[in-house]
Amino acid sequence: VPACHQLISIAYNLGKVDEYDKSSVILSDVCRKLFKGVTSLDYMPSDRLHLLVKAYHMRAICFTKMAKWKPALDQYDELIPLVAKESGRGSLDYMSLTIRKAALLVTLKNYAAATELLRNYFQMADINDGAGNELIVGPDDHSLALDTSAAIDLKLGKVDDAITTFEKKLAFLEEHLPQDKEMKSDAMHKLGCLLSYKKNHEEALPLLQSALDTRKFLFDGRNKFLIESSWAVAATNQTLGDTDKALADYEILLEKIDLVEDSPINSVVVHNSAGKLFFEDGKIEAAVSSFTKALEGVESQGDDALKKNIMLNLANALAAKGEIDGAFDLYEDLERMGKRKRTQLYYFTLYNKSLLLIKVGEKEQAKDILNDIIETRSSKADDTKGNVYITLGILSVEEKKIESGLNYYEDALAMFVDERYDISSITQTKKLMAMAYLETKKYDVAITILEDALTELSQPGMERKFYQLMKAEVWNCMSKVYQRRGDHSSAKNFAKLALQTYKSELGERHPITLRNVSNVSVLLLEEAEGLTKSEAKSIIDAAKFEMEGALGAFLSLNDSWAYRFDVASLKTNLGLVAVWQGKPKKARKLLKQIEGIEVLADSVLEKRIATLKVLLEKLEKEKEK
Repeated sequence: VPACHQLISIAYNLGKVDEYDKSSVILSDVCRKLFKGVTSLDYMPSDRLHLLVKAYHMRAICFTKMAKWKPALDQYDELIPLVAKESGRGSLDYMSLTIRKAALLVTLKNYAAATELLRNYFQMADINDGAGNELIVGPDDHSLALDTSAAIDLKLGKVDDAITTFEKKLAFLEEHLPQDKEMKSDAMHKLGCLLSYKKNHEEALPLLQSALDTRKFLFDGRNKFLIESSWAVAATNQTLGDTDKALADYEILLEKIDLVEDSPINSVVVHNSAGKLFFEDGKIEAAVSSFTKALEGVESQGDDALKKNIMLNLANALAAKGEIDGAFDLYEDLERMGKRKRTQLYYFTLYNKSLLLIKVGEKEQAKDILNDIIETRSSKADDTKGNVYITLGILSVEEKKIESGLNYYEDALAMFVDERYDISSITQTKKLMAMAYLETKKYDVAITILEDALTELSQPGMERKFYQLMKAEVWNCMSKVYQRRGDHSSAKNFAKLALQTYKSELGERHPITLRNVSNVSVLLLEEAEGLTKSEAKSIIDAAKFEMEGALGAFLSLNDSWAYRFDVASLKTNLGLVAVWQGKPKKARKLLKQIEGIEVLADSVLEKRIATLKVLLEKLEKEKEK
């Protein structure tokens, strides 16, 4: 017995320095020594039995640490009956070992046996709690039981049950381990992730943010748990449409992710998600860079589905950047790779390729592709068809085939409402329908459709930024309808509503806000056209002041290509103001700057530039006289 005491101490110290293999060998020697001269466990002296229990327990831990799951389970099967005999089935030691065995069974995918062990434990724990007694086991073991129970629920697809379990764990930690910030942050993170999975993003974000804040205090910037939390918060902010916060989160994440060893998140996925966010925010260069890094990283991972997704995202970004050949090469590679199986991504590829064909003027070829998607019977194309109908509707309206365009929009609306309720796509479709009716001067119909869209966006639970920005878009459409109707006062009011929303949600120097400053200024200029020079002066001066501020802000963004049309539009309007003020030199200078920008043919901007040229030439002739 003294020798075994000594050996157990040695084994313990080896375990403390992670020498589990050596420790288990010594513990096996202890077990042989304890059985020497003993024919059966029933006849083993109590002092030996106590040491045997200790040796079995330590050996079970060693096998677990070495990931030798079956030997570890066999050891627990030997150990638990001994503990039951020594301490009783309701003892702390017995229950603690039962919980640990259940966790091991989950690792071995024996969920039924693990569930049965935990059920017995929780029943006893509930009885004990109901009697007002202390915990049967220590707080750490009870937390492990909750974690194991949640793991089983998730493996069996019972996400709601897992959420309930983590809610219980969080409440338990608040009561019994309030100072254990690490365990609490882990529970908050996991609960937040599950709530996000269930689309309860608003409820998830405070938990994820709290977990991140705690981990910032606990760990340094290269800790894997901190990176894990940063990713969760960034992704949730992205889903909730809080672009500014998500961008800030991703920029920090991208700086640190490659510095973290044993990262729990895939850096390729992070680069891909960040690229999507940059793309949606109009930061095309950053998007291309992020997708390129993701594509380089995925090559070594062997994840074919992720690789194709990144290729499609990169193709879309290159198309937006104007690198047409590179985009077409990727689309054609994806089309060839997916032709046999024809997955959902295959149809997304065809759809995006058609958009690029439209962009380069190959509308008939694009229509052929879009009609092929509509005619396919494969359910894999269903998620694409709504957008296909929208695109065909836009093309029809451009060709003045309004009735055909409206029919396509109705088909799109049916897809978005019946197949998968998508409020964003529904709103977009209704805006397009209203603009189509505007082309036929059916102003009341257009206004009714837009009012219906606003009603849908004003339901309870739609107060967050994502929905407010959609409402601003609808208000801008209302402004256009009233403008065409000749009601400049209402047009200006709706444009100002939209502008105020963009200022509060995006900030005063965001490109979208600046564009809306320009829109309101144009309405002011149009309002001034019907007034006398003295009456119009204050209105035009106000519009000029706002436009000069917006132009300066766009130029300060240092991306002349991305904002070229915005700059051209503002300079055109300022040129018109200069003409009105009788300043031909200033107007001519602005016109020369505009002529260096390639403007889309037949666009509203091109027509305004043509108007500026005519008015400027007229003014110059008058000045010559």
